[in-house]
Amino acid sequence: MNKSLIIAISGISVLYFGCSKSSNSNNGPQNTMPVKIEILSGSGQTDTIGLPVANPIVIKVTQNGSPLSHYSVQFQGSGCNQDNVVSAYTAADGTASYNWWLAGDVGQQTLKVYALNNQSQKVDSVSATATGLAAGSGWHFSACNVRAGVSVSAICKISSGRMFACWNGGNAYLRYSDDNGMSWNALTSLGNTHSLMGVLSSKTDQLFAFAYDGTYYSGDAGKTWTNNGTVPFSEYSSAVCTGGGLLMVADEHHALYISADKGKTWTTYGSTAFPGESSFNWPAEDANGNLYVVGQESGTLYKSADNGTTWVALPHTNQLVFAFYIDNNNNFYLSRSEPGTGGIYISKDAGNTYSLLTAYSNVFIENLSVQSDGNFYYAYRGLGLYVAPGINAPVKRIFDYTNNFNEPAPYLVAKNNNVVTGDVGEMYIHYYTK
Repeated sequence: MNKSLIIAISGISVLYFGCSKSSNSNNGPQNTMPVKIEILSGSGQTDTIGLPVANPIVIKVTQNGSPLSHYSVQFQGSGCNQDNVVSAYTAADGTASYNWWLAGDVGQQTLKVYALNNQSQKVDSVSATATGLAAGSGWHFSACNVRAGVSVSAICKISSGRMFACWNGGNAYLRYSDDNGMSWNALTSLGNTHSLMGVLSSKTDQLFAFAYDGTYYSGDAGKTWTNNGTVPFSEYSSAVCTGGGLLMVADEHHALYISADKGKTWTTYGSTAFPGESSFNWPAEDANGNLYVVGQESGTLYKSADNGTTWVALPHTNQLVFAFYIDNNNNFYLSRSEPGTGGIYISKDAGNTYSLLTAYSNVFIENLSVQSDGNFYYAYRGLGLYVAPGINAPVKRIFDYTNNFNEPAPYLVAKNNNVVTGDVGEMYIHYYTK
């Protein structure tokens, strides 16, 4: 991705034109003349849905023809932008500016701008318009997915094709997409008072939203939610809802956590269950109900045949296991990071024997998955998202991460085969369409 583009559009909130926090606010009436707000420039532009229009929307607030400095204004877009109300103050010349990111609607969109007095009452309004163009083939920014200063922490989907996403850092709505990742709407049923760490779906369309104030559970595709209780973790690296109904959450810095009752109670597995381990990732369950997790401190794959009560370290002589995954056909995949024999391996006999798929040396390959399009995907730390069109096919990098952070980004394939992914250390969701 063009880094200069990110710099140019990262300011999704209002630009301030020399405003200062004066104690002499002009939000109260200074005379009997009404306050007026007008658009100076920026209305009537055309751009692709999900992108910011080329020029900001510039407004001016006046009273009796004189500009009002430090007057409160609000900007609110249409469509999936409706919940994103941005507040600002006018500069000394009565103007304020807004970088308008278009919603996912093709055709006319509107941006409502309000002038608010010091009682937060809307005393005047004006509307700007723009025309949204359909996105062509290739990679695009999803519409209405951004929240300043945070990154995408999780993306999941249910059988209807609806996808859910959340961002880490601060209270916010869970967001959903019904158009294969092109745009994201606020899921108001859960509210926006929770700081979410992640969201997870089961094979039976149950949803779990992990927040600092509890595990929120929905059995009706997100229409209603219940708080099933507090969580023992404050962050996590990966999670899975097993076919047997267990929630497995791995923390790369602390422990493995398992719940058998939809998050009401949790069992913590740390150094007692895994002597010498302090880093866990990529939990999984096989077709026989055996559980697995990677101990990344030692590069060991662990197995439990009794729902996590006891764990056995699987043999790994001179093999440093970094990531693990089991597909719907019970094929096992693991990545190894040791020099010389590192790479991605596959087992078609439940882990008894492995054969090399792709060779890498001394690198970190993770987030392995076979997606609904039948293709094999994985993340390369610090570089990007890779895909192989079928097992044993040549791999290629299809998405470049913006930041060289030591972590992967969430991704999945939508119902129409759009590839949908977050970006490492960034707040954006992107989608690829053919």
